[in-house]
Amino acid sequence: MPRIAAMCGSRRKGSFNQSLLNALIERAPEGLEIVQVAIRDFPFFSQDDEADPPQAVRDAKALIQSCDCVLLVSPEYDYGVPGFLKNAVDWLSRPFGDPTLVGRPMAVCGASTGFFGTLRGQLHWRQSWYFFKAPVFSEAELAVAQSRDVFDDEGRLVSERYEQTIDHFLATLKDWLVRGCSPPR
Repeated sequence: MPRIAAMCGSRRKGSFNQSLLNALIERAPEGLEIVQVAIRDFPFFSQDDEADPPQAVRDAKALIQSCDCVLLVSPEYDYGVPGFLKNAVDWLSRPFGDPTLVGRPMAVCGASTGFFGTLRGQLHWRQSWYFFKAPVFSEAELAVAQSRDVFDDEGRLVSERYEQTIDHFLATLKDWLVRGCSPPR
């Protein structure tokens, strides 16, 4: 059964991206497990500290190394990626040559209050992930736009359209992982 390590790139209370991650976990099809990686307690990355990372970083590395794929649930800040999640990726990839992310498949999605979802930020993540010599999932996209209308005040998914989009994204991602991250035949 494929197992996915998911990281939410937003720290905000009431985060639409955390609501999206919760919906992904809840709607994961049978035979696919999604677990959230705790990154909230990561300090700001410094190369001075990479040889002896904090326990939170060591725990996150161990969880990711036990999974088949990394899923970034990322907001888009200023047409790019959020510093909070970028900081986590920096910790998880260091010291240079650390095996946590190298070769590990990645998928990305996100939620935004804007009209374009998080497409521009997702492009940044896709481009940077190639550094890890890892396959990047591109057979389905999930960019939740106008997220105030997609989630209720408690963060529950209330959009039938996005229920279907999430289900398609997850089913396609599961199939991609089962196939060994190769293109469909």
